[in-house]
Amino acid sequence: MQVFTDSTALISEPSKLRQRFEEEGYLFLRAVLAPEKLLELRAQIVNCLNEAGWLDRQADLLDAIPAIVPYVEGDEGYLEAYNEVQKLQAFHELAHDPAILSLMAVLLGDSAFPHPLAVARLMFPDNDEWSTPPHQDYPNNQGTESLYACWIPLDDCPQRLGSLSVLRGSHRFGVLPLDYALGAGHRQAVLPTELDKLDWVGGDFNNGDLLLFHSLTVHRALHNQSGRMRLSVDYRYQAEGEKLTEPCLYPHFNRISWEEIYRGWSDRALAYYWQQKDFEVVPWNPDMHNINPHKEADAIKQGLRYDRKRERQRQESGS
Repeated sequence: MQVFTDSTALISEPSKLRQRFEEEGYLFLRAVLAPEKLLELRAQIVNCLNEAGWLDRQADLLDAIPAIVPYVEGDEGYLEAYNEVQKLQAFHELAHDPAILSLMAVLLGDSAFPHPLAVARLMFPDNDEWSTPPHQDYPNNQGTESLYACWIPLDDCPQRLGSLSVLRGSHRFGVLPLDYALGAGHRQAVLPTELDKLDWVGGDFNNGDLLLFHSLTVHRALHNQSGRMRLSVDYRYQAEGEKLTEPCLYPHFNRISWEEIYRGWSDRALAYYWQQKDFEVVPWNPDMHNINPHKEADAIKQGLRYDRKRERQRQESGS
C-alpha cells in the first residue's frame, strides 16, 4: 500500500486543491481541526460507552479499551449505546466546523452543506471480520453523485488502529456492483479487473487530520489490531439544488427522533437547519443496494459463523 498524497499545502490554492481531488478522488489534509475539540467529543462518546458497560474501567477510559465481546452495528446493545452518541450536540455540530465548510465550499461551491445524517463508528479491536470492506458511499446514500464525505478520527489514528485506506482514482469508474460483507453496511464493492492498475493508499492520522473523498471513491478500513476501540465520525456534504434521498434527512439508523436528540442541547441554533436549504428529495432505490441472489446463502453462512464465534467468546469470558 502506498502513502496518502498530502494535500495540506494546497489549502490556500483552491484551483489546485480541486484539481487534486478530481484526479485522485480524495484529499488527505493535516492539522485542519482543533485537536482539543476532537478530544472533547471523544470524551463525551467514551462516557456514553462507559455508561453502557463497554469499557475496561481499570484502564484510562479515554483509551477506550473494551471489556466486552464486540458489539457490531445492528446488535441491540450496540444501538442502545449508539442512541446516546446520537444525542450529543458536539457530534452534530462538528459537521458545521468552519474549517470543513470552507473546504467543501472549495470543492462543491459556496452553498455546500452537511447532511443531517451523521455517522459515528465505534469499532472494536481484534474483530477483523467486521472491518469495513471496500465500498462506495453512493449506493448507501444515493441522490447526487456529487456527494463528498469527510472522515475524522477522534484522536491519533495509526494504521494499526484501523484507519481508512482509499483506492486512488477509483471514482472515475462509476457505480460498482455489490456483494455481501459482514462489515458496516453489509455490502462490499465488486472490483473489476480494470481497477487492478490502481493503488491503495493510506497512512497514519494525527489528531486534527481528516480525509475527504468522493461518493464513488472506493475506500475501506484496515484491521484494528491495537487493543483499543477506533472512534471516528463521518459526515456527507452536497451543494444546494442537488438531489437527496429521504434517509439522509434522518438520524443514523433512525431509532430516535430529532426532538429526542435536541432535547438536551444547550443551543438549538442548528436544529432542523436543513429545512432552510434547497434540495430535491428523490426516492431511495433499493435495487441499487441488492446483491446477487445466488450469494444470499453464502451471506447467511458468514453471519452464522461470526455469531458462533462471538458466542464462544462470551462463554470463555463469562459474560
